[in-house]
Amino acid sequence: MTRKLRVRQSQTIVPFGVGAIIEARGESFVSADISRWPTTSPWVDSPRLAERLRVTGFRALPPAANDFFDTPDADGVPCVRFPAWLFCGSCRRMKQWAVADEQPGSAPLCPACPTPQVLAPMRFVQICSEGHMDDVDWWWWAHSRPGTPVCERSQRRLSFLVDRSSIGLEALSVHCRACDASRDLLALLDRGRIRCAGRHPWQDLGQKVPCAEQARIVQRNAGNVYYPVTISALDISGPEGPGTDQVDPQTASRIREDPMWPGLCRLQGTGREAAAIGMICDANEGVTPEDVAALLRLETGGDPVPGGPAPGATASPATDLSWDEWSALNADAAVNHRNFTVRPVPFVPSARTSEADRILRGCVERVVVADRLREVRALRGFCRVQPSPKGMVGADATGRRGWLPAVEVFGEGVFLSFSEQEITRWESHTGVRERVGDLERDLDAAFQKDRLIGTVGDRLLPRLPLLHTFAHLLIRQLSFESGYGISSLRERVYARPGEHGHQAGVLVYTAAGDAEGTLGGLAHQGSSDRLAETLLRLLESGAWCSADPLCAEHGARGFANLNRAACHACALLPETSCEAGNALLDRVLLVGGPQVPGFFEPVIESARGQAARITRGKEAT
Repeated sequence: MTRKLRVRQSQTIVPFGVGAIIEARGESFVSADISRWPTTSPWVDSPRLAERLRVTGFRALPPAANDFFDTPDADGVPCVRFPAWLFCGSCRRMKQWAVADEQPGSAPLCPACPTPQVLAPMRFVQICSEGHMDDVDWWWWAHSRPGTPVCERSQRRLSFLVDRSSIGLEALSVHCRACDASRDLLALLDRGRIRCAGRHPWQDLGQKVPCAEQARIVQRNAGNVYYPVTISALDISGPEGPGTDQVDPQTASRIREDPMWPGLCRLQGTGREAAAIGMICDANEGVTPEDVAALLRLETGGDPVPGGPAPGATASPATDLSWDEWSALNADAAVNHRNFTVRPVPFVPSARTSEADRILRGCVERVVVADRLREVRALRGFCRVQPSPKGMVGADATGRRGWLPAVEVFGEGVFLSFSEQEITRWESHTGVRERVGDLERDLDAAFQKDRLIGTVGDRLLPRLPLLHTFAHLLIRQLSFESGYGISSLRERVYARPGEHGHQAGVLVYTAAGDAEGTLGGLAHQGSSDRLAETLLRLLESGAWCSADPLCAEHGARGFANLNRAACHACALLPETSCEAGNALLDRVLLVGGPQVPGFFEPVIESARGQAARITRGKEAT
C-alpha cells in the first residue's frame, strides 16, 4: 500500500518486527517479511553473530533523515492492511477491503454513509501455532448456524451489530442483510478452533499452504498473537570486514549498487540468471561472474557460512555468544576498540569503610566500566499462540534470503562479576537448593522454557535468579543515580553453567537506538567511589517491599509460575529492559527468608547494625 507510517528504525525489530500488528490512528496493519524489504536497506556488520546464526549478514531499514522533514518517498517498513474486514461505526456495515480500494494518503471510508466515515478494523482474527494469521471468514460464520439458508457469497452484505440491551460478546453479532442470517461472537469464541487458512496476511491466496493445525479466534491485540524471537550480541572484536567473506567488500558494494542487482535476486532459481550476471559484469569493470554468483548465493540463502556450528548442535546461540562476551569482559587489561572500550576499575569502598563495605567487597570480585558498547539486535522470526521453536516462522517466510533484519545500538555500561567461591558456598545450602529446585520444576513445565533456554543454559543454577534479581534492583537504583530512565537501561545476566567453570556476573548498560552514543553518566557511576554506596542502597531497598509480607511470603507467581518474591513494587522492570521477560526473579535469594539464607544477607544485617548503633549514639547524646 502507499500510506506512510512512522516507525523508528529500532522498532522494526521489537515491537513492530516481521509479522507484528501495527496500529496507528485507528487503522491496523501488519509488517511484511523481509522478502519485500527495499533493496536500499543498509548492511549491519556483526560477523560473530552471523557466524553463529549461519546467515550471511544483517540489514536494517533506512532510518528517517529527520523526524519532521524526512523524504516523503523514503523506503520504510513494508506493511499491508490487516484485518482486511472493516466496519463502519455509524451504519455498522462491513466491507472486505482490497488493495485496489486504497487511496494514497487517506484512510478507508464507508461507501454507504452520506458523510465520510472512517472504517474501523474488525476486532478478531484467527491464528494457528504454525504462525499463520488471517481474517475470520465472517460470511461463513454468519451462515454457520445449523438450518440457516445460505445465500450467495458474492453478495457479502454483512453488518457488525451491537445489541444495546446486552453486554459483553453476547451483544456483538455478524448479520447478513441479504438473507437475515446472524450469529453472535460469543459462540465463535466458545467454538474454540476452526480450519487454518495456511497463509500470512502479506501473501496472496495462491501462496497459501496446507496447514493441519486448527486456528483459534483471538482479539487482534491479544498477547499470544505475536512472540518475536530475537537475539543480540555485543561487538567485542576489533575492526572486521563485512559478512560477505567470499567477496571483496568494495566489489560487493559495487554489485549491490548496480540497477540490475535487485532483478537478479528475484531471478534466483529461474535459470535466467546468466544474462543478468553478464550485464552487471559489463557495467562494472573488474567484477567477475564468480564474484556476482558468490554474492548471490550469500544473500539469497545459498551455501552456509563457513565456520558455523556443526549441524545438529544443541547449544542455544545466545549461550554460545555469552561465553565470548564473558571472557572479553573479564580480560585483565583494558580494551580500546572502536565499538568496545572497557577498563577494569578498582572497587573502592567509601571513605568511611564499615563492616558492611568489607563484606560487600568480598562478594564483588571485579568491576569493569564499559565506556562504549555496540550491540546488534537481530530478529530471527516470530511465533503465534505460544513461543515454541517448532512453530517459529522465519523473518523471510519464503526461505530465500540468507540474511536477517537487525539494528545496531551504541551505549555504555557497568559490569560486575562476583566471587565464585562465595556463590558456590551459598549455592550449597539446602534451603537454597530446595527453593530453586521448585523454580526449576516450574520452568521445565512452562511454555516459556524454549524461550529462556538461552538465558538459563543447560540447567538452572541458583545463581541465575539471584543475579537476575540483583540486576533488576541495580537498574532501579542506577536510574536514580545516573539520571537515565528505567526503560532506557538493559541487562545481560551471565550465570550459565560451563564445563570448566560457571559464569557469575551482570552487565547493566544503556544502548539507545537512533543515536551515536550516550552521555557517560552510567560509566561514571561504575568508576566513582560511590558504587559501593549505590550497591548498599539497592540492597537496603530490596530488603523491604511495600507489598510485604505478601510479596516475600507468596509462593509461585507470574506467567507459568516463574517468579517467587518479585512484584511491580520491588523487582519487576519494563519488558524492554529484561532479557528474560520478567521471569526467574526471587528477592528472597538476595535478602534471605525462612529457611533460605540470602547471599547478601550478611551485608544487610551489618548495615542495619551500624545504623542502629549510630541511632543509639545520637539518642545517648
